Amino acid sequence: MITVSKALYALGINGGWKIKEGQIVKWWADKPQPSQSEIDTKIAELRAAEPMRLLRKERDRRLSEVDWWTSRATDGIELTQAQKDYRKALRDLPSTSSPKLDDNDNLTNVSWPTKPS
Repeated sequence: MITVSKALYALGINGGWKIKEGQIVKWWADKPQPSQSEIDTKIAELRAAEPMRLLRKERDRRLSEVDWWTSRATDGIELTQAQKDYRKALRDLPSTSSPKLDDNDNLTNVSWPTKPS
C-alpha cells in the first residue's frame, strides 16, 4: 500500500512530520511542506510503479534461489540449457510482462517460468 509517509520519503523528506489517518497533522521538517497536490502526484507515481517494483523483487528472489547453479560453473559443472533458459526468462520478465496489482495489492498478470529440476 502506498501511503502519505512513503510519498514524503520519495519526495526526499525523511522525517520531521506526523501523520494521522492519512493526513499530515504536524510538520517540523527542514524542508517546506509539500502541497496536497504534490503528495497526491507522488502517490500516483508510486502506485503506477509498484507492480514493476514487486515483479523485480520477486524475480530477484527467484534468481537468488538458483545462483548456486552459476557458482558451480567455477567447479567445471556447466549449467544445463534448461537452467540457462530459466535464468534468461527471469531476467527478461521486466521487458516481457505487464504486471498489475489485484484489489489486495497482490501481483498478477505475470507468467513465471517453470524452474527446471
